[in-house]
Amino acid sequence: MITKTALYLLLIACFTTTTNAQEVIFGSNNYIEYQVGTLPLVISVAHGGSLEPASIPNRTCNNPVFAKDIFTIETALEIKKSLFNATGCYPHIIISHLKRNKLDPNRNLNDGACENGEAIAAWNEFHDFIKEAQDKANAAYNNQTFFVDLHGHGNSIQRIELGYLLYDDELELSDNTLNTTKYINYSSIKNLALNNQNNYTHAELLRGSKSFGTMLSSNNYPTVPSQSIPFPGTNTNYFSGGYNTANHTSYSDGVSINGLQMELNYTNIRDSSANRTAFSVGFAKAIIDFINANFNINWNRCNPLSIEDVILNKFSGFYPNPVHKGAFIYFDFMQNNRYEYTIVNSLGQNIEKGQLWSGERKVNTEKLEIGFYIMQLFNKQRNEVIFKKLIVK
Repeated sequence: MITKTALYLLLIACFTTTTNAQEVIFGSNNYIEYQVGTLPLVISVAHGGSLEPASIPNRTCNNPVFAKDIFTIETALEIKKSLFNATGCYPHIIISHLKRNKLDPNRNLNDGACENGEAIAAWNEFHDFIKEAQDKANAAYNNQTFFVDLHGHGNSIQRIELGYLLYDDELELSDNTLNTTKYINYSSIKNLALNNQNNYTHAELLRGSKSFGTMLSSNNYPTVPSQSIPFPGTNTNYFSGGYNTANHTSYSDGVSINGLQMELNYTNIRDSSANRTAFSVGFAKAIIDFINANFNINWNRCNPLSIEDVILNKFSGFYPNPVHKGAFIYFDFMQNNRYEYTIVNSLGQNIEKGQLWSGERKVNTEKLEIGFYIMQLFNKQRNEVIFKKLIVK
């Protein structure tokens, strides 16, 4: 006869798989993936893929670049988790799984696919999925959608680069100049500059207190442009934006979407699972604060208005998961909280107990065998009980 605890574990597992379900659509040969969301945020990942099918020759047309944006797919998926934790909803995510030597979706069709039939189909699917995602988000949020084309850079300066289709020397121009029609028309946030709920100027949206760059910087991720780093400086190989940003934002005639190209540095962001998870929490807070500050938006059922409470004040998760036996798992919660934890195996047996507090936020898995567990956490002050899956491998 199954025990009450084991039954509860089974129910938790079933609940997790059904309530967190997300529609995923694949293009031909599974080269392109569209994770359908319900937030007013569309994220594309063009250069993180690893597939190298022999049926697609290496690109040779027009001096192609083959550099892979390491761990950008993994970072996007961590961002998805943090946004779900914060809102109960997912962003739209479009991923190319083809390695860049086979396809570059951030180039025009001729340069990106080099006339190969399979590559052409994948290129079209990548961009059609972006358009489909933007149309769905616009319909749900009254054209208040934001687009992020996610990349990773190898520049020596370890900071995030936001590309609004303005060159490095243009960002050095005065606010008055950037606020002229000429430079607003060059911008990937043109529509937002012309119509935002607090009437911020174009320059303020690029590098003011309510800009996305400043909000990322306030979460300890130095970003250009922002209040603290208003322009990148010339000769820094700054990335101002590419094909995706130019064609899927309001820079392009007839497109209502505002957006940018986001180039993530490697150190402290993409270089480890723990850092990707930590960055995803900062990104979630920054993008929600940015949208709340600048868009006149009704969040529908995806309500992040309590973002401080959800992400900072409460337990938000632990990492890495899965974890290698004998390694530490680390916990995210605000310093003034304290949790009692119990690790329960698949038979309903309590394997380990302890306390987590501001000075001790990690647990060694040395006593755990390889397998599946439930981590039960109890916060007495909040009368809060949390159940999380844990996999030891």
